[in-house]
Amino acid sequence: MLKRIFFFFLSAQIYAQTIPVGFPDYSEERLRNQQLISGARNSFTIRPVADTTQPRILPMTILTSYNSLVPMGWNDGAMIPARGLQTYFTAGFFTKYKGLSLQVKPELVVAENKDFETFSLQGALRAPMIVLWNSTDIPERFGTSTYTRLRLGQTALRLSSPSVSVGISTENLWWGPGFRNSLLMSNNAPGFLHGTFNSVKPLKTFLGSFEFQWVGGRLEGSGVQPDPNEYMVDGINYLEPKPVPGTRYFTAITVNYQPRWIPGLFLGVSRSFHLYTSDLGSGFSDIFPFFLPLEKKRVPLEDGKRRDQLASVSARWVFPASQLEIYGEVGWNDYKNSLIDWYLSLEHSRAYLYGIRKVFLQSPGKYVRLALENTAMEMTADRIVRNNGPWYRHDFVRHGYTNEGQVLGAGIGPGSNLQTFDVAFVRPATIAGFTIERYAHNMDYYYDAFKTWESKWVDIHFGGYYQRRMKQVVLSAKLNFALIRNYQWVMENVKLNTQLQLSATRYF
Repeated sequence: MLKRIFFFFLSAQIYAQTIPVGFPDYSEERLRNQQLISGARNSFTIRPVADTTQPRILPMTILTSYNSLVPMGWNDGAMIPARGLQTYFTAGFFTKYKGLSLQVKPELVVAENKDFETFSLQGALRAPMIVLWNSTDIPERFGTSTYTRLRLGQTALRLSSPSVSVGISTENLWWGPGFRNSLLMSNNAPGFLHGTFNSVKPLKTFLGSFEFQWVGGRLEGSGVQPDPNEYMVDGINYLEPKPVPGTRYFTAITVNYQPRWIPGLFLGVSRSFHLYTSDLGSGFSDIFPFFLPLEKKRVPLEDGKRRDQLASVSARWVFPASQLEIYGEVGWNDYKNSLIDWYLSLEHSRAYLYGIRKVFLQSPGKYVRLALENTAMEMTADRIVRNNGPWYRHDFVRHGYTNEGQVLGAGIGPGSNLQTFDVAFVRPATIAGFTIERYAHNMDYYYDAFKTWESKWVDIHFGGYYQRRMKQVVLSAKLNFALIRNYQWVMENVKLNTQLQLSATRYF
């Protein structure tokens, strides 16, 4: 099965069904690791990737997650951060006729969504948090009762040629080389309805190979209504109601280039725009704004469009001889006024991630994989002289860079930082590993609210995972402990959260 998946991935056959981003059977993990052994033809920075060309019933998956004390977890698509028990179920089918293919894979999520300790600081410590609440749609809790959603999930209708594909989809997407976070596009939020035009294999030219994807679609609000009492400071209500229902037009493009003269190197650039549908114009540059200059002084009417935008550049370099890859992504939440501005203040509104992955091959099909990644979302010291606000929020779109209440990019959220160390022992039928992470929550808020160093909210996550393939069934388990210090920025508020995930996937 694994050999068949990998063969189709490398040959980039068309009309293929896809491996959903973050699929719990570790298919993506094995494919990426194999690139470090055999060499990379595809960048692996535009996902989902192809699975097989054979029409069939798609795998059926049930995944159950449990958080003991606090909501925890990201990069889980249709699921939400919730305390208590949460269950995810998906199944479907794939069929094709000539160049036309249809993949139907709906998703059902049911979360117990228990109550938990939320943000409680008052007065001057509460005011900076209210600024974030008023300019993003990231609820602490998704309502006050059981959460149930049925979505189209990883469903797509495509018309493909040997080189490119056009279609309509609600699939989750991932752009960029990170494995734990991505600055612009990840599977942290539920997939959104979008049109897509993309390459289906690297397009060769005399300069090298190119891959690309354009999407244009609709983002939705969470529907969670804020409690006005939560916005009170010294008897004044600072709640600023957001537009209802919060539907937004979203369009983005990513292009990846593999230089002909440097094997294994992939260079990428991504750019995204989002605005309320009520503010959307009808001109070409309104629907396809990617060709506009990056310098604000060259687009003097841009503020009148009332749209927010982000951009990033990335690099991934694979060294098969060393069974190693290094990668990084740098992004900006705000554009510069001019080229001189780029030169003087490159760090303004910047976030970044970088990482390294290494395979230690023991025998065919058996190896150890080491991965390290660092993500920094907090604002730089440039904020002292030129405030730009946290990532994923800006002036015009008051729901922020979100879909259905979750960030489209890095799941750790605005202002947060994460360091990840992960080791996996991979065998043909099993994967076993452990992870250690340091998670610093919303440092942008912390520096706005506090003048001391002791109240930082920082978690240490540690845990293990195991996956076993038995003929047509794949079983997976994860157990993660989070030692939380100064939970919700309250001094000496220490908690230990336990997260258990169990999943079973049945192939047909």
